[in-house]
Amino acid sequence: MSDTDAQTEQRSSLAPPVDRVRLEALRYAVNEESAQYIAVMRTFTGGLSGLLSDRSATEVATALAEEGIELDTDTTDTRLSYLVEHGNLARSPRETEARSLRDYLQNRARYQLTQRGELVHRQIEDLLGYSESAREVSSEMLGGIQAGLAALDGYDDAALAAADPDVLAREIGTLFAQFERLVQSTREFYTYLTQVLSRFDLDRGEFQAFKSALLDYLQRFVDEISRYMPQIADILGGLAPRVPFLCERANAGQRLLDIDGQAARRAPGLSPQDWQGLHVWFNGESGRGSDADGVRRLAGEAMRSLLVNLRRIAASSEREQSRYADLVRLARWFDSADDATSHALWASAFGLYPCRHLGFVADDDGSPVSPTTSWWQAPAAEVPVMLRRQGQRKVAGGTGRREDFTATKSARLAERERTESRRSDALAELAAHSGKLDRVRLSDEARQVLLDLYARSLVDGDRADRWVELADTGVRLRVMATPGRDSVITSPTGRMSLVGRTLAIEPVEASGLSSAGSDR
Repeated sequence: MSDTDAQTEQRSSLAPPVDRVRLEALRYAVNEESAQYIAVMRTFTGGLSGLLSDRSATEVATALAEEGIELDTDTTDTRLSYLVEHGNLARSPRETEARSLRDYLQNRARYQLTQRGELVHRQIEDLLGYSESAREVSSEMLGGIQAGLAALDGYDDAALAAADPDVLAREIGTLFAQFERLVQSTREFYTYLTQVLSRFDLDRGEFQAFKSALLDYLQRFVDEISRYMPQIADILGGLAPRVPFLCERANAGQRLLDIDGQAARRAPGLSPQDWQGLHVWFNGESGRGSDADGVRRLAGEAMRSLLVNLRRIAASSEREQSRYADLVRLARWFDSADDATSHALWASAFGLYPCRHLGFVADDDGSPVSPTTSWWQAPAAEVPVMLRRQGQRKVAGGTGRREDFTATKSARLAERERTESRRSDALAELAAHSGKLDRVRLSDEARQVLLDLYARSLVDGDRADRWVELADTGVRLRVMATPGRDSVITSPTGRMSLVGRTLAIEPVEASGLSSAGSDR
């Protein structure tokens, strides 16, 4: 897949613009002033007083003050405007009657709750009030669902034509309310079950309580599903062709029309599409098993997870065990102890006593930091990655065999000797051409040394008629300006011509100069 195709697929997976606008209504619950925004929304959603009314910033600030939250009118109006921007509130079109200019300035903007804002805040209140504890599965709804389906299956064509639409709608609504409660409680129960089964820190007491209180209850629930599922599935299979007629008759009564003239949305079950979820939960569909079978399958996985914890508890004491229960017990002791007892408990549990700095110098050269140095001034300790991430001191994998680089070192030394030998020969060859260098033939090594000397002469600018010595070469080069006369030097790699320059070479010993070199 190309980069363009990947980007196109990523863009298509993003939420549509309409969905992103709707999700903006959740922002007020997670920003820095979330406590204030939630309090403002509660003034509109608390009870029935705020549903069909609009309020000004002054009225909202007064209501917040009664709850112990002090916000001035300008800040309250800013919070209300933020909620309007994100779709939780809307500005009221109702005109206000003001007896004075002050009343007009205070009440010129009034706000009312939107349908989206009420839905979002209801979900937020449910989340804030949710406690992560076990909840029973509403398995008693299975009998009600079977009875409701049997009652609807008892309508023949004549009885259905004579049935009261409101009575029929009530029976269908009750059936789907029971089904929704069954599905929701099942999801919550299995979510809690997953959290408990994934814990590695269950001790024997918790394991026994979990086994008796949860898994025995789970088995009874699975048994009830197994008992009711075949009967409900048979009734649903026979009722499926008549579902559209049931919904049509239930909707034959007086209906509410919205401002666009369309029928308002009714309770679940009064549309043929709503029955698809009920059918899938008990009967499944093509290529997919029923959710009731999935519930029984999940029960089996819970049993296997329980056996994993059981094997861990029954393992030998040499294996690593979780200290969760011990730490919780220790935290409980700290919570109930007074100050003196807490200090003694801390020293006994962790072996950390009050620091006393004696100030002597560490004797170990490999550890220059004294053991009495305070943690505040001491450098950070180097903690291995395995110990820091996984709490294990052992090194993963075996220690690699020590490599022998003797052969490699010998090869490199021999290569270096050959290079130095070739360089010495090149210097000797260059020194043999003492005097002017013109119309001479040099080897490639000698030519390279000559080019190094010539490059040295160009470091300080294009200055002619001076001697240049390259360190550790034993020769020096003189570059002279000779307009109209060139120097030509040949070698196996090519022919080099210096226009208007003449080169002269001589050994350093013959010049009587030091080996440091000189320019003149």
